[in-house]
Amino acid sequence: MKSLLATASLLAGALCHAGVVTERWGVAGRAQHQGTIAFEPQAEGGRLLRLDLSALPKDTKVYRARLFFSRPGRYGTGFDIVAVQPPLPRGEGRGEGAPPPQGKEKLKPFGRPLQLAAPHWRWFDATEAVREWVKKEAKPGLLLLRKAPQHDEKASYLEIAYEGQPSSAMPPQATEVKAFYRSGQVFVTFKEVEGFAGGKEEITWGELADRFRGIDYEGPLPNDLKSEIRYRIYAHSKPITAETLGEAQLVGEAVPGSIYNTRLVPDGDFIAQRPKAVALRLAVEPAKPLPPGYGLFVHTVAHHGNWHYAVVTCINGIENTVELSEKNVAGPIEQRPAPPEPVLQRDVVTDLRDGRSYHEQWYSYWAVPPQAPRPTRYDLAVGFCPDSMTRPTPLEFTRGHTWGNKPEMPGPEPRRGIFMSMSDDPENGFWTGINDARDTLKGIEEGAWKPFAHNRQEALIRWAQKKWEIDPQRIVSGIGAWGMWELKRADLYAYIHGWGMPEITKGFQCWDWARGVWGQPDAYKGKPDDENPFYLQDYTRWVLANPDKELPFFHIHTGWGMHSTEMGWPPFPRFVRAMMDTRRAFAMHSAALGEAMRQGIIELRRDQSVPAFANCSLDDNIGEGDLLSGEPFGQINAYLVWESATIVDEPGLYAITLWLWGGDPHGRGAAPLDSCTVDLTPRRCRRFKPKPGDAFAWANIALSDGKEVQSGRLVAADHGLVTLERLAVTKARHRITIRRAE
Repeated sequence: MKSLLATASLLAGALCHAGVVTERWGVAGRAQHQGTIAFEPQAEGGRLLRLDLSALPKDTKVYRARLFFSRPGRYGTGFDIVAVQPPLPRGEGRGEGAPPPQGKEKLKPFGRPLQLAAPHWRWFDATEAVREWVKKEAKPGLLLLRKAPQHDEKASYLEIAYEGQPSSAMPPQATEVKAFYRSGQVFVTFKEVEGFAGGKEEITWGELADRFRGIDYEGPLPNDLKSEIRYRIYAHSKPITAETLGEAQLVGEAVPGSIYNTRLVPDGDFIAQRPKAVALRLAVEPAKPLPPGYGLFVHTVAHHGNWHYAVVTCINGIENTVELSEKNVAGPIEQRPAPPEPVLQRDVVTDLRDGRSYHEQWYSYWAVPPQAPRPTRYDLAVGFCPDSMTRPTPLEFTRGHTWGNKPEMPGPEPRRGIFMSMSDDPENGFWTGINDARDTLKGIEEGAWKPFAHNRQEALIRWAQKKWEIDPQRIVSGIGAWGMWELKRADLYAYIHGWGMPEITKGFQCWDWARGVWGQPDAYKGKPDDENPFYLQDYTRWVLANPDKELPFFHIHTGWGMHSTEMGWPPFPRFVRAMMDTRRAFAMHSAALGEAMRQGIIELRRDQSVPAFANCSLDDNIGEGDLLSGEPFGQINAYLVWESATIVDEPGLYAITLWLWGGDPHGRGAAPLDSCTVDLTPRRCRRFKPKPGDAFAWANIALSDGKEVQSGRLVAADHGLVTLERLAVTKARHRITIRRAE
């Protein structure tokens, strides 16, 4: 292929009209105006960035100016950049009789500090400053970096789009541009100029190794040694032509290979260790991957109306702003803001032994804030067996082992419900959230931590509720071995299960991981508690501080990659104690609970009361957090079961049948003794709503012979909780009644 930059693509008539010129001013590298940026230390602190803009004609129309820096690391401190005026020469601009200047005068800022551009925060908008500078012809542009993190000065550049006469040497233009609207997003596809896939339907990451220097969760990382090729996407409420392009909005940029899924790649070095892995192509129409050699950009719209879109090739900073025709312009597209929805990528069908089939559907979800720190694509998996699903069907959102950031699904089975799993923000951030300054030019102190993963999870649950007949009372979360944000959402989840991490500061591995994904704790000083992940991730504190709030039933169990010795066993005894002291419903390492649920004896629903047990005489002593004390990974409330169908939850009356588990049909999981004592508190009641100080009478009746085992009177405590202390329970069924005293 001839040099892409040398390819002439101008129409003769286009040279007669002023158009849009895009060029770079920089130190070196791929800048059309090299050596036009210089950094000068200032005695008062900071650095002066001097730009030689003499190549810009005076009073030329500036459409856009973007200032780029390259800094190392995931996080850094923020920039503080302001345009300044040079000191006036002696006597210039001074009134008659004014005293001469004394010493060196300070630079005078004008305009507001340069702002990072949303939504990606990877370049500064310098448009107003450049417009001011071009009024002064050959005088330099001056920017004062009053504050700046470490960055590569040689890689810094200013890109300016202005009205002028484009060069006759333009890069070849992207073609076959198409755009369509769906669910708040416009999907723009186009044919790339390279064809590096060679037209092959399937291509491996090993075969793509020369074209990409690596992969990232946001997409391929192109190898730009030969040339830097990008595809810029513009949007406008008017038809986009060479004359209107300057006024169009630059909504984003796509890299070569943008149709490849870089998240679902085998673990390890994708070139050296997994060269035979096929590079999966993305689909924008259900289960129809885009052809090789095409590109993709997904734009989440902010405006209602009919909009036009264009794809412009940019090579080494030079845009083909001349060739704009039906080949690379699409529209008008009728669009309106709406919640984005996932797009089906493939449906994997597994035949089960009983003749039924299991579907595991994989989706792509292009999320934006507050479901993501910035526009990012995520993978979603949904598994179900149409022939065995109940209707309405329960839904479980699972994280699996949670060590990676990919969806992790259970194996195919004829389940009654739907399983869902999604990818996370890397690294997994405890499957809760990250600071939105990560991998941007925004300072970590300027960024905001938010629970992006859970915002996204809840948005996907809302989408599932529209697509399938989901039972809102039977939504479950399998939390794996990291965060337990769902603990706060009894209004959504019936129960949660897994290990979670009550206090990330107590385990050295968690502590190191937290600082890696969120930054250092000092970055959050002075911020509200709800923006400080180190504060929020102490769930023991939250449980103790909110005793009146109901929680989902929590089955705490190990597995899923839980490495307690290094991740943090120490906080669990304190967390368990907090759950018991505040009378919360939970069990720890309970095989009996799981078996009773499988048999349909216990059904955990959001709209049904659950018993909170505490201080059971069969509980293990789990110590105080030292692995050498007590019984690490011990059981709490593990042998107590109840009958969900016969719970009575009425004003002034509560009743429940409970007993000690005698084991499954093979005797497994049975309580080690025939009897125990335990404290019982009804929780999540819908109609039984005592007030503090209300008096009640209670009775414990053995259903085997109808005899009263215990009885007594009590008064509702704080928050209207009624607790029966030292209730006697055996492997025979007991009917417990709590009735308002006359």
